[in-house]
Amino acid sequence: MENRLLPIGTVVRLRESTASVMIMGYLPMGPARPGYVWDYSGVKFPMGFVRNEEVYCFDQDQIEMIEALGYQDQEEFGFIRAMELSAEKIKADALAAEDARLMQEEAEDDGDGGDDANGGKDER
Repeated sequence: MENRLLPIGTVVRLRESTASVMIMGYLPMGPARPGYVWDYSGVKFPMGFVRNEEVYCFDQDQIEMIEALGYQDQEEFGFIRAMELSAEKIKADALAAEDARLMQEEAEDDGDGGDDANGGKDER
């Protein structure tokens, strides 16, 4: 599978899946992996979007087969080029932001330590 992003509307089959998925977006972030930016978001084909819980996030390397290629024109070609140029930076920035958030949470937890206002000293 080549590394070029596929156009919106492309229908793919993912590895270890029997359902077809239609690509509906690029570079989504989802709650399943905070700080991780996927290559694509998609919905089951032919049903399309039904509800948020049925939007799938996946990467290029999870695609086993392209069943139908989405619409392409000059605007789409330009958009894909721009997305490919910025995708790695977007992914790196999201990961760095998640790392910073986790470090902040850890620092807050360490600072709390479960001690009372007297630094854990019993004043009897």
